[in-house]
Amino acid sequence: MLAALSLLWGLAFVGIKEVLREISPSTLTILRFAIADVCLAVVLIAVPSTRPRFAGGDLWRVAVLGITGVPMYHLALNWGEQRTGAQIAALIVATAQVMVALGSEAILRERVTARRWVGIALALGGVALLAATQQTHGGRTSVPGVLVSILAPISWAVYSIVAKPLTERASSLQVTAAGMLAGSIALLPFLSGRTIREIGHLSGRAWAWMTLLGVGSGVAGYLIFVWALGKMDATKVAVFLYAVPVVALMAAWAILDEPLGSPVLIAAALVIGGVVLAQQERSKPRRPAVLRERANG
Repeated sequence: MLAALSLLWGLAFVGIKEVLREISPSTLTILRFAIADVCLAVVLIAVPSTRPRFAGGDLWRVAVLGITGVPMYHLALNWGEQRTGAQIAALIVATAQVMVALGSEAILRERVTARRWVGIALALGGVALLAATQQTHGGRTSVPGVLVSILAPISWAVYSIVAKPLTERASSLQVTAAGMLAGSIALLPFLSGRTIREIGHLSGRAWAWMTLLGVGSGVAGYLIFVWALGKMDATKVAVFLYAVPVVALMAAWAILDEPLGSPVLIAAALVIGGVVLAQQERSKPRRPAVLRERANG
C-alpha cells in the first residue's frame, strides 16, 4: 500500500506539469479539489463516523488547515512548477519535514539537535544546487518559480504543526476531511469565467492526469497515508515517503524528458539524505508544561 502511495504522490508532480500545459495554476487547483471533494463526500455519506466534528475553539485551527493545506500549498506548488520543472518541484516539496523541524523550533519550542541542523542544511543546499545548475546550464528554472515553490513546504509545515493538537481529539481522517473542505471553500475567490472556459477545453490526456491528481494522489493518497499511520510507526511510513521524490525524478525523466544528469542526482542525494537526518527523533522539549498547555488548545 505504501509503495502505491509513493507512486501516486511521485507521479503527481508529472501530472501537474502536464496539465499546466493547458490550464492555469488556479484552475488546476480548483478542478483537482472539486474532483477530490466529490470522492470525499461519498466517503462521508457512506461512513457517518468519518464526518468532522470539532468544538468551537478548534474552528480557527480548521480554518488554518484549509488555507495552508489547499490554496497556499497547491497554488504555490502549481505556480512554481509552471516556472521550474517537476524534478526541482519534487525536491523542494521533499523539504517539508525540514520546514516542520524549523517551525517546531520556532513555535513549539522543540529543541533541534545538531544532527537535525546538519540535515536541514543538506536538504536546503540540495535545492539550491539544483536551482543553480539548471540556471547555469540554460534550464527553464526561474528564480521566482523556485522561491514561490518554497512556499509549498512552508505551508505544509504550518499545516502539520497546527494539525497536531487536532489529531489528539479527532481521527486523522476527520482532520483531513475538515481541512480539505475548508480549503475548497477558500478557493472560491479564484473561481471565474476563465476557470470554466479552461476546464471546457481540457483534452482527454489532461483529464486522465486530473483524475490521477484528484482521485489517486488526492483522496486515495490521503486515505492510504492515514491508514498507514494507524497501522504502523510513523518512522516506517516516513521511509516510504523518501521514495516520492525518487519516483518524481524518474517519472519526469521518462515522461517529460527532463534531464537526469549528475547535478540532479547529487541534489537528490543531498535533499533525501538531509530529510532523513532531519527526521531523526527529536530531543525533549525545552518547556514541557508549555507544550502540554498548547497541545490542549
